[in-house]
Amino acid sequence: MPFCPQCKTEFEQDITECIECEEELLPSLIPAQVPEAADWQVVESVPNDVAGYILKSVLEDEGIQVYLRCNEIPAYGGIKGNPGKSEWGDILVPGFSVQFARETIKSYFDSLKEE
Repeated sequence: MPFCPQCKTEFEQDITECIECEEELLPSLIPAQVPEAADWQVVESVPNDVAGYILKSVLEDEGIQVYLRCNEIPAYGGIKGNPGKSEWGDILVPGFSVQFARETIKSYFDSLKEE
């Protein structure tokens, strides 16, 4: 069954474009590629995907490997995979980058206060 690369919704065979995202469908869902690194750790939880992608970009600009993990179940309208988490998702980095990542995020938030 074809899947939307954006929202991961599964569609019938005769559909070629996602109704919501207007993205061309892929023949099958491609698993998210998580770079190989030991001991991934959460450095920040984010309220939505926009905040997640902003922080991901900030960290990547500093050369830090980042994995953005969504806590929502795809195509279930915001239902959380873990009911104990209220956040949209988490920013994870390799364990050896945690301190630098936290400092980078703090500097970014501090710069927003200055403006």
